[in-house]
Amino acid sequence: MKKYIIFFITALFIIGTTACSKKSAAPDPEEAQTPAEQTADMASMAEPIDSLMRCMVENNMTYDPTDPEFFWTALYYFLGNYGQENPLVSLSDDGKIKVPRKVAQEYAIALFANYDDLLPLPEALSASITYDEEWDAYLLSPGDAGLAETVLSDDKEGENGYTVTAKLISTMEDKEVIAQCSVTLQKNAFADGIVDPRYFYSVAEITPVSGFPAPPVSASALYNGLSDNHTVEVTLEDGTIQAFQFYDEAVSEKLHTLNEGDAFSFTYTTDDKTGTLTILEIE
Repeated sequence: MKKYIIFFITALFIIGTTACSKKSAAPDPEEAQTPAEQTADMASMAEPIDSLMRCMVENNMTYDPTDPEFFWTALYYFLGNYGQENPLVSLSDDGKIKVPRKVAQEYAIALFANYDDLLPLPEALSASITYDEEWDAYLLSPGDAGLAETVLSDDKEGENGYTVTAKLISTMEDKEVIAQCSVTLQKNAFADGIVDPRYFYSVAEITPVSGFPAPPVSASALYNGLSDNHTVEVTLEDGTIQAFQFYDEAVSEKLHTLNEGDAFSFTYTTDDKTGTLTILEIE
């Protein structure tokens, strides 16, 4: 089934870009690249990797292409920060980026090596990105990369593709490394069907090194009370009294229904730099 999806999307890209037929087609993936060509192709992957790193660090998410919310949040970062460089992307009258479906597909392929098709747009992101059926395009606000950039280094070829080291670095004078990870890249399976493709690789895996949220942990505790609008104090099962931060609106609502001594279960994560514990969800 997957190969038919690949043939369909490849055909869609070819049909959708006939107006650009004067441009050079993608090089044959079987042909050997010169070192300069490979370096240029690898350098372009800083854009999707940058989008994934920001998505994960800023939203406390882990790399999960099967999760619609992560899928579209990462794609939102990618299109918002880099989509306007695509000649098929335009601005709507109200200043939104108008991204044709086939462009969204092309960018999603660079983010996710196991890509089959665009996942359903989750309701949670309806305020940030919408689909216009008449234009067959997605509308979203332009992004802001802020005072940071992603730098790639140490690309090495292995059994499953290439691995690179990626660092999200502050552009301020201190050049602080905000986050670092190892990224596995595979050849873009759709690149030979796209006229003038920008990304010749796809991200297959991200292994955090530093600066990323720790995997969520489950816990049970007794509710002691709120210290402020974003801090709750609890007694854990081992008797330890601990303070947790919370920012999610649903978490806040549930905490405000508890009385002192009430038992509840929750998931939380730990910031590896500050040691801050943050509640993600209350069961």
